[in-house]
Amino acid sequence: MSLRRRRADLDEGRAIVVVLRSGEGPAGEPERTVGTVARVIGVTPLENDAAMVRLRGEHLVRIPSGALLCGETQAPVTPVDETSGNAAPLDAARTVLQRYMAARAEAGLGGDVYPWLSNDPVTASHEVASLLQISWPEIQDILEAGNAASRLRKGLAIMERETELLRRLMSWEGS
Repeated sequence: MSLRRRRADLDEGRAIVVVLRSGEGPAGEPERTVGTVARVIGVTPLENDAAMVRLRGEHLVRIPSGALLCGETQAPVTPVDETSGNAAPLDAARTVLQRYMAARAEAGLGGDVYPWLSNDPVTASHEVASLLQISWPEIQDILEAGNAASRLRKGLAIMERETELLRRLMSWEGS
């Protein structure tokens, strides 16, 4: 994650809540109610006081309504309940992810043709979201989809859509 201005409170080892959003701020954007607790694993200074922050996601949390819009920097958060609906479609996710990555590689966009997903449905749902080359709002929509099974199903639908688009693009360019 890159920041326009380095923040003094982003030290290595610190836990923060990350919410994906695009643009300059909340104007015109839907309010985000789900974030990821992430641990800062490194901070690299860049030019003009900017910084690159490396993070390791740990778990999802709900953010109180209006907290981000009010400029809160330390809003209380609650863990997202992951106990229900974890009969996640892991086998389907693995198969569709391989097809998606193969289509990316064939299109010259880069892709691991042997991607690996965790056996833990919660972790796998985050891995799928992080491997997709889609917009930040779409990734945030996956994270807000609910439990791990719902996130994986949403990720599956997007991977299938993107795979089909890549294949159509390749066949169009070849004709």
